[in-house]
Amino acid sequence: MNRIRNIFFAILLCAACSTSAIAQKYSIEAGFISPKQSGKNFSTNYFNGVRLGVNAEFELKHNFSLLTGALYSVVYAEKMQRYSADSVTYKTYGHFIDVPLRISYSLKLNKNLKLFGFVGPNINIGLAQPRKTNAQLSETTTELIDDLYGTAPKSGTEDLYKNALIHRINFQMGAGGGVQWKNYQLKAGYDFGINSINKIDSSKLLRQSGWYVSLVYQF
Repeated sequence: MNRIRNIFFAILLCAACSTSAIAQKYSIEAGFISPKQSGKNFSTNYFNGVRLGVNAEFELKHNFSLLTGALYSVVYAEKMQRYSADSVTYKTYGHFIDVPLRISYSLKLNKNLKLFGFVGPNINIGLAQPRKTNAQLSETTTELIDDLYGTAPKSGTEDLYKNALIHRINFQMGAGGGVQWKNYQLKAGYDFGINSINKIDSSKLLRQSGWYVSLVYQF
């Protein structure tokens, strides 16, 4: 997987560098994002939040362009796990920086209107992910969970990155598209997690993926 990812990055960078850039455009972006952390051995944790950032577009040939930028996201998730009459509630915040590298193709419909699509990798960098756990467990349930899973959840607050529970770097592959009217864009996309972010047990895959929709102003 690492070799495939490195080869893809190298091909994409070489293609971008070997093609002369005709023009350069900048834009600001704001929108809604909904990542999720999921895996075969985990219950899915759904986040919702907002993102804000800047982009740069380098026009290439034949309506193709290279897109990159830096986007900050803050998200929130609340999940409850029930154990018969007992329960554990997790409240998690996530702070991320996304650095996309996309190849885009646009189709002009008229002077002011065009459609576009894009595909390429995204590097999701975790800044902080504090999680507050509220465990309402009886002694009997705690002992049962200890026997089955090793350690029962305990009430408290921790940062999943600082406590070395998940990896900060999340490699993703994404695709999406949208419509542009004059300097305004409406776009949406989905990023698929490639590597496992589970730092405790590499045999149990935990991936972070998600979709987003954004408004963009290009200048």
